[in-house]
Amino acid sequence: MSSTALVIIGLVLAVLVLVLFTVKLKIHPFFALIATSATFAIVSGMNMEDMLSAFTSGMGGTIADIGLVIALGTVTGTLLEKSGAAETMAKTILKITGKKHAALGLAITGYFVSIPVFCDSAFVLLSPIARRLSKDTKISMTTMAISLAMGLHATHMFVPPTPGPLAVAGILNADLGMVILFGALVSIPVMLAGYFASLAAGKRYYYIPQDDEEETPDENAKQPGALAAFLPILVPILLMLLKTIGDMIGGEGIILSILDVIGTPAVALLVGLLIAAYTYHTIHPEDKLAWSFDGLVADSLKTAGQIVLIVGAGGAFGGVLKASAMQSVLTNAFSGLTIGILAPFLIGFIFRTCVGSATIAMVTAATMITPLIDVLGFSSPMGRVIAMLACAAGGMMVFHGNDDFFWVTTTTSKMDTSVAYKTIPIISVLQSLTALVVVFVLSLIFLH
Repeated sequence: MSSTALVIIGLVLAVLVLVLFTVKLKIHPFFALIATSATFAIVSGMNMEDMLSAFTSGMGGTIADIGLVIALGTVTGTLLEKSGAAETMAKTILKITGKKHAALGLAITGYFVSIPVFCDSAFVLLSPIARRLSKDTKISMTTMAISLAMGLHATHMFVPPTPGPLAVAGILNADLGMVILFGALVSIPVMLAGYFASLAAGKRYYYIPQDDEEETPDENAKQPGALAAFLPILVPILLMLLKTIGDMIGGEGIILSILDVIGTPAVALLVGLLIAAYTYHTIHPEDKLAWSFDGLVADSLKTAGQIVLIVGAGGAFGGVLKASAMQSVLTNAFSGLTIGILAPFLIGFIFRTCVGSATIAMVTAATMITPLIDVLGFSSPMGRVIAMLACAAGGMMVFHGNDDFFWVTTTTSKMDTSVAYKTIPIISVLQSLTALVVVFVLSLIFLH
C-alpha cells in the first residue's frame, strides 16, 4: 500500500478514535488525544522516534504559547466571579440587549474582541460573563458558549491584525485596508450564522452551569460598579490592541517598546488579573487566604492545569500531523486546481480539518495559489482581496478536536465533550459555507 493511502487511512482512523474515546467511552480528552496521535502515527507509518519528538514539541510549543494565558485568564475569571464583577457585567449586558438577546450580545462582543485578541485568550477572559449570563437568563450555556466562540471565530479568520489574515494578505500582496474592510463585512453574516445555530444547539443540548452549588445570590451583597467590573477585561484588550497598532506602525521609541512588552497577551492579562484582584479585595477585604495554597486562586489554578493539559495534548496531535507526510500529500493533491475561489477554499478546508490550525490552513492555501493568481483570475487588487477571503472561508472548517481552541471552548465552558463534538464542528461548517457564499457574491460584483 502506498504511503499516501496509509496517511489518509491513518487520518480517518485517528479522527474515529478521537470521537469514539471522547463521545462514546467518555475517556478524558487528554488521554483520548494521546491515543489519537499514536493511532495516526502507527497507521501512517511514522517513525516512532519522530512521532514522540513531534508530540512533545507540539505539546510544549502549545503550552508555551497559551499555558500562561490560560492560567492568568482562569484566575482572573475566578476573581471576577467571586467579587460579583461577572454578575455586574452580565446585568450591564442584559440592560443593553435584553434577556432574550443576551447570546447575541456575547456574539457581538466576540466579534469585536477577537480583532486584537487571540480567540483562546478572549474566550478564557469572557467565559465568566457567559456563565453568569446563562445562570441569570436560564438560556442554555451551550448557546452562550457557542455564540461567544463563533463570534470570536468570525473576525479571527477574516480581520487583520489577527496573524492568519495578516499573513495571507502579505503573501497575496493584498491591500491591507481593503482586507480589513471586506473582512469585517464578511464576518458579520458569519457571526450571525454562528449565533442562530447556537440557539438551535442550546435548545437541543440544554444545561446551566452548576459550579456555584446552586447558591442563592444575595441581592444586598456588595458588588463592584460597571467600570470596576469591566476594567479587568477592557484594559488587557486595549493593551493588546495598542501593541498591534504599534507593530503595524513600526519604528523605534521608548513608548513603542513599552507597548510591545505590556501588550503581550500574558503581560496584558496579568495587568487585568491585578485589577481584578484589587476589585476582589475591595469587595472581600476579610478574605486573607485568597492567594494562599488553599485559597480561591489555588482552586482556579487546579482547573487551569487540567485545561492546559488538554489544550497541550490537542497541540501535540497537531504537531504529529504536521511532522508526518500528510502536508506533502495534500499539497500534491491540490497543486493543480484551477477552479476560481473554490481552489483556495478547498485547500484551506482540507488543511484546517486535518491539521487543526486555522493560520496554517490559510497560509498554506495562500502559498499554493500564489503561482496561480493570474490563472484563477485574482490578479487585480480587488481579486487579491477576494482570494484572501476565500482562503479564510475555507480555513474556517472543520473546527474540531485537533484545534486547541476547541478544547479551550469545551473545558472553560464545562461543556460535555460529546455535546461539543455534535455542535461546534457542524456550526463551523455552516459559518464556512456562509462565508463562501458571501465571498462568491463579492467576486460576482467586483471580478466580473
